[in-house]
Amino acid sequence: MATIKLARSTSCSRCINYAEPRATVKSGLNCDVNYAKTQMKATRMIYGKDDKVQAHTLIQSFKPGEVTPEQANELGYQLAQKVADGHQVAIYTHTDKDHIHNHLVINSVNMDTGLKFQAHGQKAIQEVKDANDQICLEHGLTIPEESANVRYTAAEKSLLEKGKSSWKDEIREAVDHAKVRTRNFKDFSAFLNEKGIDVKLRGKTITYTHLNANKKVRSKKLGSDYEKETIFNGFERHIEPTETRNTPIKRPRNNEPRPTATDSSIDRNSKLQRSDTATEKHGESQFGEQLTRDSTSNDYSPEQVQQQLEKLRNNTDQLQRDSSKAINGILETTENDPKRPVRSKQERNREDSARNEPEQPPIKRDQPNHNQDYGPSL
Repeated sequence: MATIKLARSTSCSRCINYAEPRATVKSGLNCDVNYAKTQMKATRMIYGKDDKVQAHTLIQSFKPGEVTPEQANELGYQLAQKVADGHQVAIYTHTDKDHIHNHLVINSVNMDTGLKFQAHGQKAIQEVKDANDQICLEHGLTIPEESANVRYTAAEKSLLEKGKSSWKDEIREAVDHAKVRTRNFKDFSAFLNEKGIDVKLRGKTITYTHLNANKKVRSKKLGSDYEKETIFNGFERHIEPTETRNTPIKRPRNNEPRPTATDSSIDRNSKLQRSDTATEKHGESQFGEQLTRDSTSNDYSPEQVQQQLEKLRNNTDQLQRDSSKAINGILETTENDPKRPVRSKQERNREDSARNEPEQPPIKRDQPNHNQDYGPSL
């Protein structure tokens, strides 16, 4: 079962210095592996891209007992051809752990185009994994299985066959109960704490601690049903609609009358007639006089109408006279004063030039000292 890890480095030499001394088998793509550092640096210098990211590292691991070091190195070479065509790649095979694995050091600059190797983001990682899975399947090797909803180790399976449960199974059972009884992570943690299980969020994963057994396990070891994403998605599904969402909104149909206004102070009958109070307020003049209505009719008398019109004309005329006086007072400035002496343009220019010239210091002249005795005059 081959797995993949990707990383990038700002020092290509450092990556090679780590991988080369531990290698059992080594090979190079587009370069001599014994001079990989020198040749990779020369390529970066040619294109002027020896700064920032200099190399990408790719670790290719195999299931114990599936391949030999030579086979593993050959598989690493094939993977380099698929994912880093045109780049210089050094492949180092390590056997210092129980599983054989390759360290691929990829020069960041392409030999032919001068473009940099792009291997960041989930999309690039997935492309490398797909290429690795294809190579493994072609050679009859196993590939990683999709994450299971519940994952059991060999020891757990042995206990289950004997009718026993492990401390991990106790965590799973408690989490299953908590997921259906809580609405958020705070309540979820409190519920599990009462069951003797501590919960910690660590980045994208959850760590469960069995307090009685004093043992910890990450959520991905228990299965996808116990990981952070699954837990939080469950909270979102448990959110109940509010009462306002459950309460239907009654809307009047086309043939149903609309409800009348609830404000009792507004009287809106079919003829839109004014109330007595509103009529009296609108009938007040600017002088505080109130119009009176004819007791025998709903209309004003002609005499009252003529009186009010005459007062309105008088007020309008007075406002016009007042506004004209105010405007004339504003316009009458000293510039329009006919008694003001008129200066010629030359005088104004002389005054402006004199105003702009800097003030000259007074000139000190030697004055005769009359108190000093200069002797008899000739």
